[in-house]
Amino acid sequence: MPLQPLEEWDEDTDLQKFFNTERLNTELSERRSNFDELKRQNPDARIKPEGFFSAIGESPSFRKAAALTRKVAKTKATVLLQGETGVGKEVFAQALHEASDRNENPFIAINCASIPTDLVESELFGVEKGAFTGALQSRKGKIEAAHSGTLFLDEVVELSPRAQASLLRVLQEGVLNRVGSYTEISVDVRVIVATNEDLQTAVTEGKFRQDLYYRLSTFPIHIPPLRERKQDILLLAKFFLQKYAAMYQKSIKGFTDEAREYLNLHTWPGNVREIQNIIERAVILNEDHNLIDAADLMLSNIQERHSQSGQKLKISATSGNLHAADDNNVNQALETLFHEGFDLEKFNDKLIHAALNQCDGNISKAARLLNISRAKLDYRLSKSGLDSSR
Repeated sequence: MPLQPLEEWDEDTDLQKFFNTERLNTELSERRSNFDELKRQNPDARIKPEGFFSAIGESPSFRKAAALTRKVAKTKATVLLQGETGVGKEVFAQALHEASDRNENPFIAINCASIPTDLVESELFGVEKGAFTGALQSRKGKIEAAHSGTLFLDEVVELSPRAQASLLRVLQEGVLNRVGSYTEISVDVRVIVATNEDLQTAVTEGKFRQDLYYRLSTFPIHIPPLRERKQDILLLAKFFLQKYAAMYQKSIKGFTDEAREYLNLHTWPGNVREIQNIIERAVILNEDHNLIDAADLMLSNIQERHSQSGQKLKISATSGNLHAADDNNVNQALETLFHEGFDLEKFNDKLIHAALNQCDGNISKAARLLNISRAKLDYRLSKSGLDSSR
């Protein structure tokens, strides 16, 4: 190819196309969207909504969030999901979409914190050819791509002021302008947003528009952290164990008593995402055992607390036997139970009440916790004059 001055080069030379950042951004965006779609289509890569709302959460705080989700799913109302990092906000958003009348249409998820500030507007609202240097072709934004479907904006507080103003217009008027264009484009999109920050505080600090906050908070749902869902810890652990045991082709049936205790003692600062990662690691570390033990979990911060509680009387979840650090401790603990006026039947009733309270009144679960049959627990309840038809 003969040499020629730079000003005589064609606008669309292969070299320019190769180094063009807009083309690279477009390609990266498309690949990310394709990858997200593959993850959503893979049933092993996420918790299905029906399982998420039934089997993976039974605590009152979780059931409240799930009930609110069901109520708002069929509407077009904007939903604000609030909760700490790792509580499962995107899973709730996906469940909202799949339970809505839009479930046959696109679900587009964006983490606003991951998009550079100078690209967020073109990423969300699209760009018109020639809008800026390197904009060689017109391109739809994520909002247009979500037309007739659902748009999920995670970490919405990170949006730039201009992007906030444009998003408010989409919510109020159902129209947008691509970057560099004066042509209005009508869009029909259901918006779900999430944040782990307090948006009201962000408004007070001038980081977030007050009018947009009011528009986004039409229907707020608080997703509780795992430390407030103690009943759900072992349920989630079992779910992820089954998932990763199948993935890594291991025959692991459950957890040892000590491992279960470690799981319950941990405070889970990383929430559901943390327990998922810990169980996956435990499955990988477990070598030819039927059960995950405490060492597999690698929760070293629990060791000291565990040793301090080693003198307490415990009831094995698998055998039903009493145990402590040694037999002398068992005997000492039992001796504290016996006093003048001790009544074995009343003590049994208290144990049953404690099990029912821990299981939110679910008879079958309480029977499993007590290591007796449902029929035997029904008999004991009727004998005590309690209603067992729950």
